[in-house]
Amino acid sequence: CSYFSIRKYTTIVSHEQRQHYKDDFNAEYGEYRNLHAQIESTIKRFLQLDEQRKLLSPGSKEYEVKKDKTEGCVSSPSYPF
Repeated sequence: CSYFSIRKYTTIVSHEQRQHYKDDFNAEYGEYRNLHAQIESTIKRFLQLDEQRKLLSPGSKEYEVKKDKTEGCVSSPSYPF
């Protein structure tokens, strides 16, 4: 994984520069898609755990275990799923 810097990419002024940006994008896109899929899978798992927790009695041992596994992960507004 290469270090990303917005300064690396300036306004496109030539076809060669455009092609270079396109090549960089294509080189990293596969890794991005893989990471995105992993994150999406993890988020879905936390959502499932949270739904299971909601079916349990508050205060029960099972409830607390599910709560500990999901607390702060699915209620965050930064998660779009």
